[in-house]
Amino acid sequence: VLIIAVLFLTACQLTTAETSSRGKQKHRALRSTDKNSRMTKRCTPAGDACDATTECCILFCNLATKKCQVPTFP
Repeated sequence: VLIIAVLFLTACQLTTAETSSRGKQKHRALRSTDKNSRMTKRCTPAGDACDATTECCILFCNLATKKCQVPTFP
């Protein structure tokens, strides 16, 4: 009896999830792009002000000058 109850509850959850996701496909796609835009960080170009929390574009933040700059290799 317990196995039958578990199978019944599992089937109910699957059909409920399938039914509710059909009408919300458009909204799910919108949420996905919103999430991606929040996850995308903007970077600071060379010469702009920066600090320890700033993400410089393919550069590094020179904390002495507080500006993003290209690394120089000896």
